[in-house]
Amino acid sequence: MLIVKRREGRRIIEVLQRIAHGSWSRVDAEVEQLGHRTPNTSAVERQNGTARRMNAHDARKSLAFARTLLMRRALSQLCMGIYNWCNEQRGLRIKLSEPQGRRQYRQRTPAMAIGLTSKIWSVADLLRFPVEDDDSFCQRYCSCTGQGGGFS
Repeated sequence: MLIVKRREGRRIIEVLQRIAHGSWSRVDAEVEQLGHRTPNTSAVERQNGTARRMNAHDARKSLAFARTLLMRRALSQLCMGIYNWCNEQRGLRIKLSEPQGRRQYRQRTPAMAIGLTSKIWSVADLLRFPVEDDDSFCQRYCSCTGQGGGFS
């Protein structure tokens, strides 16, 4: 979905909606799934903004950089993992039936909200969690042995 705003000075005088890829029926289905009535880019841009905030390599005009596609992917995956498993989100908290001292809410992460875990993970927990190797990715983008992703 592409939203084009035409301006005169500082005022927006026209907003055009165009499809970058796909069809209007696909756009309508996705918009309905997100809970919106009209197509907009707010949900996607909110996620992109969070990703840029957490990973300086994705931000524009940053002194941080990742030289290889493999490193960029690894950093993005790490930031996504920390966001979903380690950082509690205020909008996902649940009011406790009985306050515990001064605590009135149970903090939750996105992973807790959809039932993947029952606790907020530490970054150390996330880094210790075993991950399956994606040999096809490694064979395309790095010099791997192909035996479980061993890098040379």
